[in-house]
Amino acid sequence: MKQSLSALALSLLALSSAPIQANPKNIQQAPDMESIVVTGTKTARQINEVAASITHIDSQQIDGLISANIRDLLRYEPGLSVEGSGRFGLSGFNIRGINGDRVLILIDGVPVADEFSFGPNLSSRRDLVDIDLLQSVDIVRGPASTLYGSDAIGGVVAFTTKQPVDFISGGQSFGGRIKAGYASQADESVVNGVLAGIYNDWQWLLNGTYRDGAQTETFFDDDLQGDMRQSADPQSNQSVSVLAKLIYQPSETHRVEWVAESATSDATTDLQSEVTQVVRGGLNLSSQGFDEQDRERLSVNYRYTPNNIGSLVRMNWLGFYQQANTEQHSELTRVSLAPNSSPFFRTRDSFFEQTSYGLHGQFDHQFSGWGQHYLIYGLSIEHTESSSVRKGQTQDTISGASLPEFSVFPARDFPISTLREQSLFIQDEIQLLDGKLRLSPGIRFDDFTLTPELDPIFVGANPGVVVAEFADRQFSKKLGAVYSLNPDYSIWLQYAEGFRVPPMDDVNVGFTNFRGRYTSLANPDLKPESVTSVELGFRGHFQSVMWSLSAYQNRYDDFIESLAFVGFAENGFTQFQAQNIDKVDIKGIEGQLTWYLEEAFTQAEDWQLMGSFSVQDSENRQTGQALESILPAQWVLGLQYQDHTAPWHLELTLTHGRQAKLLTDNDDNLFFRAPSYTTLDLLGHVQILPDLSVNFGVFNLTDKQYWMASEVRGLAASANVGRFTATGRNASANIILNF
Repeated sequence: MKQSLSALALSLLALSSAPIQANPKNIQQAPDMESIVVTGTKTARQINEVAASITHIDSQQIDGLISANIRDLLRYEPGLSVEGSGRFGLSGFNIRGINGDRVLILIDGVPVADEFSFGPNLSSRRDLVDIDLLQSVDIVRGPASTLYGSDAIGGVVAFTTKQPVDFISGGQSFGGRIKAGYASQADESVVNGVLAGIYNDWQWLLNGTYRDGAQTETFFDDDLQGDMRQSADPQSNQSVSVLAKLIYQPSETHRVEWVAESATSDATTDLQSEVTQVVRGGLNLSSQGFDEQDRERLSVNYRYTPNNIGSLVRMNWLGFYQQANTEQHSELTRVSLAPNSSPFFRTRDSFFEQTSYGLHGQFDHQFSGWGQHYLIYGLSIEHTESSSVRKGQTQDTISGASLPEFSVFPARDFPISTLREQSLFIQDEIQLLDGKLRLSPGIRFDDFTLTPELDPIFVGANPGVVVAEFADRQFSKKLGAVYSLNPDYSIWLQYAEGFRVPPMDDVNVGFTNFRGRYTSLANPDLKPESVTSVELGFRGHFQSVMWSLSAYQNRYDDFIESLAFVGFAENGFTQFQAQNIDKVDIKGIEGQLTWYLEEAFTQAEDWQLMGSFSVQDSENRQTGQALESILPAQWVLGLQYQDHTAPWHLELTLTHGRQAKLLTDNDDNLFFRAPSYTTLDLLGHVQILPDLSVNFGVFNLTDKQYWMASEVRGLAASANVGRFTATGRNASANIILNF
């Protein structure tokens, strides 16, 4: 943490962030310039009223960032990243060093399906959200289980889709837009179209996106095969996303919204990096992957807003059904190194399916008593069924004869599992001292049961494996406080707790590799992961400067390490099993600043200097090591002329990332450490006509070779890391026509 503190002084001079939408002419109206967010409190609040660190990105910024995927959304957000690369693409979010299913992802309040990976041929990921369907993105940094339950142990990413009124001007009944774009980093073309209408009490919207692209390029471009290949494996991918909304609002009191969403993607990958490799005495002659993923959602949201009836100001009910499927087919041709061997052809088919449905209810009350109160309480009921199956066969390519397998097929690596969750929550926002002090205590109770179902496929592949039901209850508490020192400065403090239910494949797993002589053991005695977080922050503005600074410490208990080595069986097989780690600490400092230069330099009209930074540190208190997923320190500095609301603007952004941390002092010669890097990007926007605009960007202007730390995590220092480099100089652009 010494490095964190020593870097703070420099960071305060070089703070940067994505542009804060504001009018420098009215800098004294700071509260009105803050973004309105709901995610952090489940109520509409300005960011400066919330005792938490929240990032808000609106649709205008999404277009202005020329975002092609969820990773591009966070390009200039230190402390946040999106992980994943290669055949299976982007996986999920990393918030302050916590990743995977420990981060809750919502789309219109509906949880996105879990991430699940097993072996080299199955990796079901969570990136099947098209950014052109989105109205906004809110990211809560840190635990949020009091309001959102399990899986919010690291934070929340809440996507909100577009509404009909986003495309209809005052007095009109019909509108829409067409967007076309191109991103050279993946040779991707995109077309998005929106139609929206209003007729009497009804509103409707149709929004669709088609994307066609290739592999995300590395810094290198070669045609080598095997371990020495440095360019990305060739890939072709397409995706189609469709969103339909129908809204009935006969009055200000009642509003019903029906949503249907469908997202599909498929990719074909020629795994040239695996060709010529020798695996278990066999030489790879070819390797290909064919992957499909789809997600479908139906939801209905009813909102009741009474007219001055008691203290009730709002009631909201959300019901949903969602199904997500991943199918991944692998084809491999290999030949044994033994003399006179003939090639053999192997296929592996992996499937992961998750179906969920649920009902969420929330009631909002506003009343006076000991201060001014805004009380919310509600309930949540969710039912999630997960299943996975693997199939495979091997044939001699000359004779066509089937060859013996060393695993049983078909096989399930965990039994069909059903997770049932019921919860109650309550939170009160209390304003005291004439509104200078805002307190927000809250508590949540969750009851969850994981029930496995034995079937012939699981039993046949895992004879003798015993599975067990898992049940537990959890309380989560929080207390937030925001105090306005004066109209320009405020201080906030938050204590928050979070938890995560053990994953179904850690509680009940069944897999034995007889050739590799290793086995995975179930662990029904796992405890839920939990976290306590304390965060202190300051926000303020003076004359031409807006800034924020926060420091946090998160202590995780019973952190789950999947497939940890636990010893050897009597038959000599190596045994792996999920284990709880006693203590993991993560601490850090974050800040951001926007400086409207016009106030300081009379010749600098409409110029803004923006900055942000994030510095993190961690420790596994059981081993003394740093947490593997911790993010290196990062600084971003941007100089912008005007903002996205102006007829045109330019923005030059510098990003600096520190060298990745060592897990221990002895790892310097064992593992590759992503070196420090500095990149420069140029973004711009031109309003050609009132309804026609162009956004463009050139990224990595200096063509810098660098690595994202998350993509080389765990690689040996002697490994070929060229294939994991980030893209060199690349460009993106989109054109938008509103009508």
